[in-house]
Amino acid sequence: MAYRYHPEIEGLKLNEDGSEILLNGESLLVGKLKRTSRNSDMLYVYFRNRTYSVAKLVCECWNGMSDNPRWYATRKEKTKGFHYTNLFWAPCGTNPNARNSKRSNTSKVTEVAVKIIEQRLKNGETLKAIARDYNTSDMSISRIKKQMNKK
Repeated sequence: MAYRYHPEIEGLKLNEDGSEILLNGESLLVGKLKRTSRNSDMLYVYFRNRTYSVAKLVCECWNGMSDNPRWYATRKEKTKGFHYTNLFWAPCGTNPNARNSKRSNTSKVTEVAVKIIEQRLKNGETLKAIARDYNTSDMSISRIKKQMNKK
């Protein structure tokens, strides 16, 4: 496996997936945080009186430093581990697997009805009149209108 030096921390060298981390030639212990409240599959390394995320160190070495200092190293797929090809910089809370356009199963309004509602909104019908026909709130129709304006 190939190694790269960290761009800012002198003497720190990592392999492609962060399984082996060397500081001035000595191997560092990679492990999980010992938390009682909630478990995490993230890996961390401790040196220079500080805890560092392995994902962040690998991403900094192989993908370059983050453009925004508040961004985190995020995995594209959790099952593929911490290989640098599976890491990217993203704001906190970004989920690359999230489905954006899928309607909830508990929604009273179906996908077919949304298209009809959008047409009725374009024709100038009021939110309350449309909501009454679909036995839903005018706020639900307002959200459909808001999504329609984003398109």
